[in-house]
Amino acid sequence: MTVDESASTDDVPLQRRFDRAAGVPLYAQIRDALRQQIDSHSLPSGAPLPTEEALQARYGVSRSVVRQALGDLADLGLIVRQRGRGSVVAPRPEHRRRADQAGGLRQQVEASGHHLRTEIVGLAVDEAPSTAATALGLTDTWRLERIRRVEEQPLVFMRTWLPRELFPHLSAEDLDGGSLHDWMRARGVEPQGGPRQLQAVPADEAVAAHLDLRVGVPVLLLQGVTRDQYGRGLEWFTAWHRPDTVFDVDAHVGPRPPGAGSGEELGRVRELVQELAVLLGTQPPRA
Repeated sequence: MTVDESASTDDVPLQRRFDRAAGVPLYAQIRDALRQQIDSHSLPSGAPLPTEEALQARYGVSRSVVRQALGDLADLGLIVRQRGRGSVVAPRPEHRRRADQAGGLRQQVEASGHHLRTEIVGLAVDEAPSTAATALGLTDTWRLERIRRVEEQPLVFMRTWLPRELFPHLSAEDLDGGSLHDWMRARGVEPQGGPRQLQAVPADEAVAAHLDLRVGVPVLLLQGVTRDQYGRGLEWFTAWHRPDTVFDVDAHVGPRPPGAGSGEELGRVRELVQELAVLLGTQPPRA
């Protein structure tokens, strides 16, 4: 039996038992249990961790095992160990981007004083899945996989399908470190934008590995199609963002529904109707 990773870190008398024959060191099992809670934000930034004594009692292990687990979390930058004050979850940088802006992630990140780097992790000719094929109107595509990093930390894992009839020649060297939309513009194609969808989904094994997360941690999935000025589909993409990403969007109040005018407005309308009737001679002027 492994650690109950969803359990609270409050002091409780019940010990969590480990599988000592699983081949995974005990300190690593404790580290991973705590990291799961940090990654899922069950332990948010600034939250205190239990004392070493509490963790010993909870997991039934020696203090040296607990200290090794906490040391690993500190080395990963996930907790801050304070002498005489225990450990707290380290503050995590908050990355913001516009949900209603197609592309421009580099400019948005660099505007906040950070550096964005793009790493190509896969490029191959592949048949587009049904959703991408519908959006692009074809199945003969490139499948491009990239990781966008901020200060060497993964921020976004992107999987993009591009039509080969528009882009017959494509190599990792063409795109490594650069902007896909800038690469399109250099070939005479102008991205304009298109519909987007944003939802929270659990990270599968591939996404978790690329974003340095635990499998099942909620991530933000942005997906959609980008078209040019002629309506041609240039790309269908799926972009998984780490949970510390904040999407900003401008919200606008809709127009007033019919019949929802204020009493003041209705009174003014009545006055105008009466004035018009006087001018037409169908009603005598008011005294």
